[in-house]
Amino acid sequence: MMSRTLIALGAALALSSSLAACVSILPDPAPAPAVYRLSTSVQPAQKATDAEIIRVDRPASTQIFNTNDIVVTHDGQKLSAVAQANWAEVTPIVIQGTMIDALSGSPDFIGLIPTSGARTKTRLHLSIKNFEANFDNGPDSAPMAVVQYRVTYARADDRKLLGTHIVRETRRAESINVSSVVSAMEAANDAAMTNIVKWLEQQRKASSS
Repeated sequence: MMSRTLIALGAALALSSSLAACVSILPDPAPAPAVYRLSTSVQPAQKATDAEIIRVDRPASTQIFNTNDIVVTHDGQKLSAVAQANWAEVTPIVIQGTMIDALSGSPDFIGLIPTSGARTKTRLHLSIKNFEANFDNGPDSAPMAVVQYRVTYARADDRKLLGTHIVRETRRAESINVSSVVSAMEAANDAAMTNIVKWLEQQRKASSS
């Protein structure tokens, strides 16, 4: 009797193992999206004793840029997102961070975000017009990274306008790979940030003369 019981139990376990080997209850996990930071090449500079503390507002943008999508276009008009790849944060926050990093390289400015709670003399506001990779030579050719910002420089207390500026920078990616596209976006944005800082330094110098 004991022998029959063991044989039956062994057969049941063998059938259970066979079913487990053939049937998958859980689906295969989808690949995790690649996440990219946007950095700058700026090295921090020693600040002047009269360095201007400037508030860097969160940039304004249309809905397509108010996400963490890496945006591309094939005709300069229709925008779409790269699959399985994202910026580390939503685009306005990413750009705001690089603007503050760029200001750290100027002896004349100390950039702060509004939530720092510190009182600032002036404020800087960017509107994002372009922040995408344009496959202008077709889907099989390396795209052109395009960034364009409208910049507003104003007093923080009464918001009196001190100056406006438009900057547009482009950089050609080395290939159609996402990492290459991100590198081109980073280079174009880095050039735009440098342009804005130089413009601010000129504005400050002109107002003090």
